[in-house]
Amino acid sequence: MVSANNEYALKCVVNPQKGQLKVSGTIIIPARKESAFFILNRGLRWTKTIRRTASGYQELTAIKTDIVEVPKFYNGDLWTFDGLDMALDEFVLEIEYNGQIHPPAKDSDIPIMGYIKRDFVELACYSAWYPVPFNMETNMSFELEFEGPDDWTWEANGKLQKVEYSNESAVWRWEQTRPVNDIVVVGLPKRDAHLNAESLFWGPRDLAGSHKVLDTSAREMKILLEDWLGPRDTKDSVRFAITPRKMGGAYARSGLIVVGGGYSTDASLRKSVLQAMCHEICHDWFCKASVRTYDNWLDEALAEYCSVMVTDDYLNEGYLELHVEKTKQLLEKQGNIPAIRNLVREQGEAYAAYYFRGFLLLNEISEKIGRNQFRTMVGEIAQLCVKERLVTTDVFLEFMEGVLGKKATMIANQWLDYEGTGIPPN
Repeated sequence: MVSANNEYALKCVVNPQKGQLKVSGTIIIPARKESAFFILNRGLRWTKTIRRTASGYQELTAIKTDIVEVPKFYNGDLWTFDGLDMALDEFVLEIEYNGQIHPPAKDSDIPIMGYIKRDFVELACYSAWYPVPFNMETNMSFELEFEGPDDWTWEANGKLQKVEYSNESAVWRWEQTRPVNDIVVVGLPKRDAHLNAESLFWGPRDLAGSHKVLDTSAREMKILLEDWLGPRDTKDSVRFAITPRKMGGAYARSGLIVVGGGYSTDASLRKSVLQAMCHEICHDWFCKASVRTYDNWLDEALAEYCSVMVTDDYLNEGYLELHVEKTKQLLEKQGNIPAIRNLVREQGEAYAAYYFRGFLLLNEISEKIGRNQFRTMVGEIAQLCVKERLVTTDVFLEFMEGVLGKKATMIANQWLDYEGTGIPPN
């Protein structure tokens, strides 16, 4: 049977001391009629691109192109392959490339989200350390062999199969059989690592070690989320990988939540920290909305709404009301914001539109329709997201109308189309 998603099998060798990466492997792409485009970091160079067919091998030439602008959150160039005759069956691409992970240009406002340093490695789609599929199915299953120093420890968004040690190096092998939207690897020297099997937190000892005060609450709130939203879209356990990066925030990948700089352990900030942690866990349900269309507001707004509601349940201290008022104030300060439907994630106003206005949109429907009814519907849409490969705004609105009626979708459409300051007028 031809796979409906991309399949990656990569063998990687990383040298943190020199900042170098060497990768070889295969990419299996499902049947398609159009040319395939990939994003690769500017510091990496192709050394082999061959198509494997039933009758032999087809030499390909990697061609850099600017036919389409690469979204800002990907730090790389766009590539396609000359002589690639797209057929109606899947094709197997054999690749090799090597080099260093280059950061974004100094004059850009893009945070450094990927790097290979002497004391830490963080690799994800943002740094385009692997050929990121661009104009095709973005989800992929993967097998990953990662060779590095034998005194380093690593985490990835796959299931660890085994670790083999030899000649001052170690090969870590992960497998991800589910289609996921990224391949993430983070690592650091064992001597510097907080390694506690009973903790949800992993990373540099001086950063992750202090997070033990959050362990109990994080576990309890995760259970509350699962009681409401049902099983997560992964059987992998939740773990937070704390990285030394200062900018860029957090991102979630199949139970692995990568957090730049970690969370504050200041008791006065505990409420907002718990809610932020829950927000990232919620992406395990709602991450089926594309990051390249406005539909991504669904992922962020639903994650924000659910995390706020569970924090309110857990603390029982009126957190919801306080968060609603704070969010309204933050949104007002942003000034004139385009309509959610007119924004994509890479645009500067998208954060305020998706997180602030998107959350307030969902809360407005909840208050107008009934909080219990709306929460029940959100639990049902969460399981729909788990089962589907892609969830769009239209799918969400149609489902919501079927459960809550036309009034709910009328409110949603008014908010989605609203352009201006703050929230739509009553």
